[in-house]
Amino acid sequence: MLDDEQRRFSGYWTTYTIVARMRWFTLVLGPVPLLWDRVVWPILEMMGMPTIITMEDLARVLILDVLPLEQFADEFEKFYPHVVRVSTLLFVVFLFWTVSARSKAKRAARELAAAEDKLVIGEDLIE
Repeated sequence: MLDDEQRRFSGYWTTYTIVARMRWFTLVLGPVPLLWDRVVWPILEMMGMPTIITMEDLARVLILDVLPLEQFADEFEKFYPHVVRVSTLLFVVFLFWTVSARSKAKRAARELAAAEDKLVIGEDLIE
């Protein structure tokens, strides 16, 4: 019984950590560039800030110039807006999934702690 509780907690915790990492990854690829290019940058430009690069320009530099991928410049122009949209949608999905996975992991941790307490006290585990 205790092994089942430990496996359940481990599985829920692993799921939570993976989904939380993917949430942050999609945040950087989706909503952050979208908000920067469409909201923050125009406001800064109206305030008289000097021209700096947009998130699309930064992604172009990181992907095409740092990595030897210049032959994919045309495809980058075509696919970058789709990557931002899909990442934004996935961010929303991962956001709700993270909340669900965290609550399941907390519940499994409470059940595991209760099972361990029963073993320490000396009570028999009843299924």
